[in-house]
Amino acid sequence: MNNFETFLESLRRVMPEQASLIDSRAALLKGEPMQLLRDLIARQVLDKTRLLKAWADSLGVAYVNPTTVAIPTDGYEQLPVDIARRVQAIVLNSLGDTVTVAMADPLNTRQIESLGKILGKNISPVFAHPDEIGTVIKMYLGAEGNIAANLHTICAQLPGLIGAREIQTAADVADLVESQAVIELLNSIILTAYRRRASDIHLEARADDSRVRMRIDGDMEQIMELPRTVHLTLIARIKVLSHLDVSQNRLPQDGAFELNFGALNTSFRVSTLLSLYGEKAVLRVLGSPLSQSMLNLETLGFPQSTLDALKRVISRPNGILIVCGPTGSGKTTTLYGCINHLNRPDLNISTIEDPVEYRVADITQHQVNAGIGLTFAKVLRSIMRQDPDVILVGEIRDLETARIATEAALTGHFVLTTLHTNNALQAITRLVEIGVEPFLVAPTTMGVLSQRLVRRICSSCKEPYSPTEAELAAHFTGWEGVPLTLYRGRGCPKCHGTGYSGRVGIYEFVEVSEAMREMIIEKQSTVLLLEEARRVGRRSLRYDGLKKALIGWTTLEEVERNTLPDMGYKPASP
Repeated sequence: MNNFETFLESLRRVMPEQASLIDSRAALLKGEPMQLLRDLIARQVLDKTRLLKAWADSLGVAYVNPTTVAIPTDGYEQLPVDIARRVQAIVLNSLGDTVTVAMADPLNTRQIESLGKILGKNISPVFAHPDEIGTVIKMYLGAEGNIAANLHTICAQLPGLIGAREIQTAADVADLVESQAVIELLNSIILTAYRRRASDIHLEARADDSRVRMRIDGDMEQIMELPRTVHLTLIARIKVLSHLDVSQNRLPQDGAFELNFGALNTSFRVSTLLSLYGEKAVLRVLGSPLSQSMLNLETLGFPQSTLDALKRVISRPNGILIVCGPTGSGKTTTLYGCINHLNRPDLNISTIEDPVEYRVADITQHQVNAGIGLTFAKVLRSIMRQDPDVILVGEIRDLETARIATEAALTGHFVLTTLHTNNALQAITRLVEIGVEPFLVAPTTMGVLSQRLVRRICSSCKEPYSPTEAELAAHFTGWEGVPLTLYRGRGCPKCHGTGYSGRVGIYEFVEVSEAMREMIIEKQSTVLLLEEARRVGRRSLRYDGLKKALIGWTTLEEVERNTLPDMGYKPASP
């Protein structure tokens, strides 16, 4: 039995009811594996990832989706773009003398030998779909090389803009937004954002020019500068994509759009607002493949004790889990990690969001629209009439939503939601402060999770060092004179000289005890609640941050920047 027959047999076992369709499509497409895969994916016969993994299993190799992998700079620069396109291969990473290469044909020994000679290393092939490889080549290498290196070239090709008269209004550029050069420029900026794992793209007007900045690993980085005329054209292009009013630049506008780059489907939330020198547009990257791959509680960096307690809380038949933290602290990712953990056929799971950031199979997702009166509270009331088991409320913004959520928890539903507070216990008192009766808050609140995201030390340039006595005294009371090892990043091409690559969460979790419920009903202060939480094992954000600094995940500087001091803390030995 050859690889193709093995593949078909595995599909027949998984989907016996579709066996005749699979055989007929295989015969019609004359046994061409990639054509059959595209056909079955288009027909949604089986989840795309499962189909591609089944094909990879029949080949005896692993399947990797390269659009979900953060490829280091030294990876994609090793293989010339013309060769990458010709052999449909992309370098994923290097480890010693071995290079992992995603290939459309990972059993092609001639290609593997050729790549080994070009790269001067041993090749470890994995399978990736040709469309995914093509998307990554476009994302990382661009039309003629690195995308970032070609941005200015694309700007120079914009007809009638550079060197032309100053453009005053959006109407003046309406006829230019469909220019191929404008489309390529915006696409290049977006693909650069994906390559750098940015969460937001900022297009900002200045007195004489414009700049593009991106929020990467939580920090703003300037990517490029553009002429003002190009800025106005890009803003107009974004408005057209988002179905906004191109002629309106005095009032703020909000919208959204989607773009497809081969195997990469991109969604963006758009906000435009007039500033002193012109309109600023901010694009929030929604549900990127890199983020989708993180929707698993085990991969989010929870301490084992916190992870066990969190799973215990969300497995209860009713109650509320509150996740709190500032904007951009990963609250939605954590909630969807919980949803993925709970998601099974015997549960009816519904979400209410503004906007929907991740699209997940087998759950019902709803997006609010304040413009037509479709608020969190209104959607939540309707969901309560649709027999839900688990409800995700994107954010509690008002008393009505808070009351409906607590009433839902009292009537046999489990609710997951977020609040903007600085620590876990403040979330409990905040519900009381906005008007929810303590007798509703106390029995329904099962647990509160506070979190922040800190930058992770780059694995390629990570180095150990010994902290100074001042650092020991400031952070590790009672450890003065004890040899400790901390870590930092030197800066390298992979992390663009920052010393950091990616982010990791730090967490403070409070599982509400019966004693705390009595204190909530009695409206006792946060200080007394904190004392009781400490008695039952609560650990602060600073505690978890310092533990992650000790094991080499982040730095003291990142912990200091994102958390407040926790008096009386003495860390355990790592």
